[in-house]
Amino acid sequence: MAEDLIYYNSRWRYALLTGGSLAFVAVGGWMVVSEGNWGGGLASVFFFGACAAIGAWQFFDSRPRLQISDAGITDRTLGVGTIRWHDIAGAYVRSVNREFFICLHLRNEAAYVGRLSPLKQKLKAANQALGFTPIAINLSGVAIDPEQLLEYILKQAAATQLVRPDFPLN
Repeated sequence: MAEDLIYYNSRWRYALLTGGSLAFVAVGGWMVVSEGNWGGGLASVFFFGACAAIGAWQFFDSRPRLQISDAGITDRTLGVGTIRWHDIAGAYVRSVNREFFICLHLRNEAAYVGRLSPLKQKLKAANQALGFTPIAINLSGVAIDPEQLLEYILKQAAATQLVRPDFPLN
């Protein structure tokens, strides 16, 4: 590959999230002002206000979300750095509510799992119960075909195995 493939957050998706959240903030405000429902109204304002803040943050976030290079794959949301092609032993697509993930079988999985945030390490067992591997590339909010990416990942990983046939599997 001559140049990196770089993918960014879908601005359209986060604009919808922010707009929808602000609508629920308005409903919560209306519940407080017109109905005197302080509990439900404030809960709606605070929860959906936080969702709107996250949506706005993601909307304006111009950093690459997913980067594919000669070295491997970097998923910023995963937070483990670059996953090297020669570390990938296999992969498959998994989806939940039309949100796609590329689940990776890694040769040195423990090294990557050790780089996960403490929260993501705690969620690892729940993710595995849902059929995910501990290291899965999140494609939600990225305009990329999951099947094409899977094919590319498997092709790149296989090509590095031809170069490094002595690389041990864990």
